[in-house]
Amino acid sequence: MLARSTVRRSLLLFTLVAAPALAQDTPIESGVSVQLHVGERKTLDVGLAIGLNCDDGTIVRAELVADSPTANHLVLTGLKPGTTSCRAGTANMSRSKLVNITVTAKNRAH
Repeated sequence: MLARSTVRRSLLLFTLVAAPALAQDTPIESGVSVQLHVGERKTLDVGLAIGLNCDDGTIVRAELVADSPTANHLVLTGLKPGTTSCRAGTANMSRSKLVNITVTAKNRAH
């Protein structure tokens, strides 16, 4: 009985710790909101999205980078405070991912 209980606890612990890490390799949902500071960089898995369009390239630098045969990454870098949207997947709207982006000023250390 004790061994069975230990195995169950180990499986539960693995599920709680490893599942979120594994889930990060799945493409984002369309319509997500991302917050960045000026100069900060974030990478998002956008699946097989091909093509990229951003409303305001002065607020965020966006690049679509091939990661593997089944995944592309949208790399965002905050340029100046503001709000904009980028769409990864302009070539095939069924794989399209809309990302709403807010860039804020850097936190200044006092």
